[in-house]
Amino acid sequence: MKRLLVSELKDHIGEEVRVRGVVDTVRDQGKIIFLIVRDKSGKVQTLVWGGEDKTLLEKVKRITSESVVDITGKLKEAKQVEQGFEIEINEIKVDSLAQSPLPIVIEEEHHDNTTALDRRLDYRWIDLRSKKNSLMMSVATLMTAKLREYCLVNDLIEIQGPRIISAASEGGANVFEVKYFDKKAYLAQSPQFHKQMGIAAGLERVFNVGPVFRAEKSFTTRHLTEYTSFDVEIGYIDSYEDICEFEEGMLRYMLEAVKEKYGEEIKKIFDIEIKIPKDSFPRITVKDAKEKLAKAGIKSKDEGDFSPEEERKISEIVEKETGSEFLFMIDYPHKQRAFYHMKNPNNPELALGFDLFWKGIEITTGAQREHRLENIIENAKERDITEESLKDYFDYFRYGCPPHGGFAIGTERLLMKMLGYGSILETTYLPNTPNRLGKLINKN
Repeated sequence: MKRLLVSELKDHIGEEVRVRGVVDTVRDQGKIIFLIVRDKSGKVQTLVWGGEDKTLLEKVKRITSESVVDITGKLKEAKQVEQGFEIEINEIKVDSLAQSPLPIVIEEEHHDNTTALDRRLDYRWIDLRSKKNSLMMSVATLMTAKLREYCLVNDLIEIQGPRIISAASEGGANVFEVKYFDKKAYLAQSPQFHKQMGIAAGLERVFNVGPVFRAEKSFTTRHLTEYTSFDVEIGYIDSYEDICEFEEGMLRYMLEAVKEKYGEEIKKIFDIEIKIPKDSFPRITVKDAKEKLAKAGIKSKDEGDFSPEEERKISEIVEKETGSEFLFMIDYPHKQRAFYHMKNPNNPELALGFDLFWKGIEITTGAQREHRLENIIENAKERDITEESLKDYFDYFRYGCPPHGGFAIGTERLLMKMLGYGSILETTYLPNTPNRLGKLINKN
């Protein structure tokens, strides 16, 4: 008999049906046992009576929560249960008996007790079984699919830059060094150089989705040593504003799709309303932002960057002024941006780029890139990066390269803000951090 999903059962009342899933709850009432079984589409109540078949009853009594079962039985109307029907078990096969007790509590929206995050992450495959995390994974899938779809319908070509590279892609020290046969190589911090290679190759508009690696000992709620980056690069632009407009459209397209498919569930489970931005995102200069923060009593330690507290506060101020959850921060000092960002010709101290803030956190860095060979070499020298160390990269600009720009979004951080999670570790399938490599390192 073919398996039916729980969501399909309503059309088969009165029939013999087969369901396969996980035992969510066991309620043993002596002569009758109820098993609440869940699959990816929902939950259904199943039951077995003592009656004459005591062998079946005893078999069911041994089943534990989270065991995987294969049930065949009669689907009957039952107005006393939420679904309006239940399955009277005729036959049950235990595909996998779960040990009891579980090492963590599987969190649901009605649970007040929580297990420490580190322990939950050590048992991530169990943690992901919760309704909340299951929905999170579904939203993540749709989110990335719609970001990709927007790129495809706008004629971008998907590339896959290599993850092992010969030179550090950000020109800095925060890279993982790996042995590549008898040579030294690095795990890519970004597909930046290879996106720009795509522009130089005449592909004109490219995007890349994949893992990137940062060897930064950052123990925060927003940093990972490995995360998924959604990168876009577009050629023949007139200004970095062209890039801002593209990202606005892409995020709006994605949010509309998420709201349409999962908006009600997100509201119910996360108590979050997905808001679709109607207008263009406000632009604010770093200088103006610092002045607004000073008036609000927020001190700044860096005139060219923002602390987490500053990001949260300036986002609150701008949302109050404009109604927008998003804001583009522009006019950063060039010396504090990547060397490949183009300088503002009217004020070379500033970069032609931006950060995008959403709900109090930076989710994107973007810019118009420097495409002129002599300028980009000079920019690198200003950072004490030698021409020889980036020879292969500089070669992309020796034989003609259009004006271009782009941006990168960390998908786990984007998802974290969309669903209101407190840590990026919770929106990562299996997070790696300075003290976590699959599981917690050097546990006491």
